[in-house]
Amino acid sequence: MSVAIALITGGSSGIGLALSKLLIGKGYHVYSVSRNPKRGPSSDQFTPIEFDLIQTEKISDFAQSFCKEHGVPDLLVNNAGCGAFFEWANFPESEIRNQIDLLFSAPILMCRSFAPLMSDQKKGVIVNLSSLATLYPLPFMPLYNAGKSALSSFTESMMLEYSNSPRFVDFRMGDVRTDFNQSASKEKNKHPSKNCSNGWNQIEKQLNDSISTQVAAQQIWNSLEKNDSGTFYGGTFLHSRLLVIASRFLPSRLRTKFIKLWYGITNQFHNNDFDYRI
Repeated sequence: MSVAIALITGGSSGIGLALSKLLIGKGYHVYSVSRNPKRGPSSDQFTPIEFDLIQTEKISDFAQSFCKEHGVPDLLVNNAGCGAFFEWANFPESEIRNQIDLLFSAPILMCRSFAPLMSDQKKGVIVNLSSLATLYPLPFMPLYNAGKSALSSFTESMMLEYSNSPRFVDFRMGDVRTDFNQSASKEKNKHPSKNCSNGWNQIEKQLNDSISTQVAAQQIWNSLEKNDSGTFYGGTFLHSRLLVIASRFLPSRLRTKFIKLWYGITNQFHNNDFDYRI
């Protein structure tokens, strides 16, 4: 009997690492794609692969090579991601490109490579890890919000096109206690605006109060056991239930006001609003 194959991007840390361990326990052989393949569980059922997903022009060749060597995966989890926290006037163009490539271009190109092959073999599941930020955007992280929202919309489109195989799961994860904030690119301004400071402090607080990576991995697995395509939510009860229900009834204006209040954002001007010359 052949062993089920799982391919996870960013499987060497955070949610990806916890999910790798869970899948190994379920009998999968897990292949983890990351820039740092030295990290990961010590198991014969775990194979790290060094590959930088920001090199989007190489994804098609990577996929062909992977399938030739290991076969078409039974499960693909597009999990890799990172954040960038800057006031928009200071947002580096290089970070804009990196965020778009990693959060949107890379996962959809992975889907472009693997979904048709899964369909030909009449098997497979693709999980695209998006975010609750599709409903409640994080302040000063516009490219993260946009990338996750675009990925979520793309996944729903794939559900229309692939009605049977592969199944597509849009998993909108809430906050998870990882080193996400520590690895995020941040504003270097020594005197950030009050809004920027308030926003970052609240993001840090809610991350510390969030679920563990093990709980997040179990929530993803629970969505897989539904045996159907769909959109699922993860995180605390607040994230996965209450805020989702509230989003269905709150007008967008009220939702924006709620987000501003939550993150301590006022209508004050940014420090450099008057730095421009006509």
